[in-house]
Amino acid sequence: MPTVELPLAVLLGGVFLIAGAGKLFRVDRFRESLESYRLAPAKPLLARLVPVAELAVGGALVAGLTGAGWAAAGLLAIFSLALAAELATGASPASCGCLVPGIGLPARLALIRNALLAAVALAVIAGARPRLGEGFWLVAFIALWLVVAGLGALVFALYRQVGVLHLRLGPGAAFEHDDEGLPLGDQAPPGTAGSLVVFTSSSCPVCAQIVPGLRAIGRDHALAVVHAQEDDPHGRELHRAFAVPGTPYAVYVGGDGAVRAKGTVNTLEQLESVVVTGRAREQEGAVSHAA
Repeated sequence: MPTVELPLAVLLGGVFLIAGAGKLFRVDRFRESLESYRLAPAKPLLARLVPVAELAVGGALVAGLTGAGWAAAGLLAIFSLALAAELATGASPASCGCLVPGIGLPARLALIRNALLAAVALAVIAGARPRLGEGFWLVAFIALWLVVAGLGALVFALYRQVGVLHLRLGPGAAFEHDDEGLPLGDQAPPGTAGSLVVFTSSSCPVCAQIVPGLRAIGRDHALAVVHAQEDDPHGRELHRAFAVPGTPYAVYVGGDGAVRAKGTVNTLEQLESVVVTGRAREQEGAVSHAA
């Protein structure tokens, strides 16, 4: 298996070049971060000198110039000493956000980052030439498969969410017919008060699309959902008791046990409309009773 030499000087130089260019492109952000340094003198001058110094050191490292590693280590030491002095006074300097736009490390983490970069600079000074061999490729291969598995799980989760969203589209109201099912206001079978009863069957393809969203409906509306399957003995009893004309069908039963809304549903949005309509009628009934 081939080995790859890790170009430490070039990589470290790239970090300095990105940091310097980031400070120049977002100079206002860098000036704001300098204002949080209480001990820093001549801040307007530093706003110009620091990025120029980083670009010069980065270019020297990439070009392989002698002494570039010492220059990098010295610059990192200056940055770290200034940051440590500010922390010692109780200040918490703002990050420049120059390496990753819009993202800044807390001051203490920035010190750790500088220490790691300084270790790389010392390795450059020592002439270290690390090589990535079989162990690296094995770890990279495993990491790649873990990333692929994670992306696969994410795509599957998004697929389910898109399916739920698709089911919410379509006509907004359920198909409610007075002549189908139990009449509105009649008492529902015992054990179903304050719930949404959803009737499905295994031979109904639309039912198979609605069933995965029942838990979400119950959670979103803080409502007990009774899934009455025609293939289940208890489900068949509920089908007969509610005089269900076909599936998928839903009935909202109020807290008093009365049928408040019903209808044939083909989407989750229509199923939600049964809940919304049933609760509105339940509240109207409570108000009329109070009057």
